[in-house]
Amino acid sequence: MNLRDRQRAFAAALAAGLVPAEVDPRGMAVYANNYRGQLVAALRDTYEKTLLWLGEEMFDTLASAYVAAHAPSSWTLDAYGGSFVEHLDAAYPADVEVSEIAWLDWHLRRAFSGPDAGVLGVGDLQADDWDSVEFDFVPTLRFRRARSNATAIWRALGDGVPPPAPVGVEEGVGIRVWRSDLSPRYASMTADETSCLDLAMAGASFGEICAWLRHRYDDEQAARIAGGCLGAWTAEGMLRGLR
Repeated sequence: MNLRDRQRAFAAALAAGLVPAEVDPRGMAVYANNYRGQLVAALRDTYEKTLLWLGEEMFDTLASAYVAAHAPSSWTLDAYGGSFVEHLDAAYPADVEVSEIAWLDWHLRRAFSGPDAGVLGVGDLQADDWDSVEFDFVPTLRFRRARSNATAIWRALGDGVPPPAPVGVEEGVGIRVWRSDLSPRYASMTADETSCLDLAMAGASFGEICAWLRHRYDDEQAARIAGGCLGAWTAEGMLRGLR
């Protein structure tokens, strides 16, 4: 067995909690403990607000179970823990704020290290035929529909003030995360903006979004909502181009 094969076998055994042949089990235990500890520490760092919400003991228990089932697949620990949100969702099916706080933790961290992109200014919003215009968003933009007031809880945890009790929210509202300049940002969205953003990110044109709104509202209100979304997406640095 050459050095590369030996290193791969050692790494596989470490991830699986096994002891390779010709390795002292006592030394392997030290490596295994350091390995698990580093991965738990990485989760603690990435999911900082989730740790505050759950408490250290419960978080470490959940993190250790995740580490046992998920070996890292990237060269950097910054990328570890991509499915920890789903792990928490399965662990707390009735406490939906837990996985939503974790979702904010993860995507704000990923937005910070995401690719750069130039953005449109308000003065750049020009088109000959707005009905056919499609939107090109910054690559760090992510959103989800919310079931709880996780955004308010996350904000309070970040501000070091007592967080509100978890409660359900209006059906269809959402949370979005993106990076503006060098700053990761997040915002709550109404149900209408959430649906409009969902359509826009799926490739719907501005005309198609307005037509969808007109099925729900009169022409004046539909135009106001569509224009408000476009204005917010531009002013907040979410758009990098029009197609």
